[in-house]
Amino acid sequence: MGTLILSGGGSAGQNEKAHGAFAERLGQKGPLLYIPVAGDPEQRPHAESFRYIKRCLKPYGVNQFDMWTNLNNHSPEEIRSFSGVYISGGCSLKLRRLMHVSGFDRVLLDYYKQGGVIFGQSAGAMLFGKALSGGEALNLVEDYRIWCHYKPENENEIVRVTKKDRLQILAMENGGSVLVSDRHIEKISGGIYTFNRGKKNIIAEPSQ
Repeated sequence: MGTLILSGGGSAGQNEKAHGAFAERLGQKGPLLYIPVAGDPEQRPHAESFRYIKRCLKPYGVNQFDMWTNLNNHSPEEIRSFSGVYISGGCSLKLRRLMHVSGFDRVLLDYYKQGGVIFGQSAGAMLFGKALSGGEALNLVEDYRIWCHYKPENENEIVRVTKKDRLQILAMENGGSVLVSDRHIEKISGGIYTFNRGKKNIIAEPSQ
């Protein structure tokens, strides 16, 4: 299996530790693949997002990049040529729909199963949790649904929902990030919480 690094969102500064952890785990060959399709290109052009992610990752020695804005007609063999995949934020429903309709969700899942390293930010992180309904999420995080941009005022709603529907949620603040390996969740940075049937648990950094 591969490795997931998931971020709840936030600024470049808030995501420094997550970006560093991602860069450490990238393969040695091939460029990084950047996928910005969850975003609205009318509000922020994909080219601008591409420049931003380059600025974030170049300090960690990542110097080769490619960007895909069309997810159709890509094969598992094609994506395996990349050292890693970075999926940025925007609208989670739009991202799931594009992944599902194009079949790229299956290509991405194959990449992960073959040991690929993937970064998901905000909507890109939610893609790897359990879907609210239907089958358009990859469910690679211990059956957790992913809640990004978590704030303390969200707690009562999450407690109510998880208790009522008997489900579990992984909540990440802006700047909060986790490493998921073999479906095990490990905190990298920021505020990370799990809610299981109404009970809240704070995830601490692993002891050294």
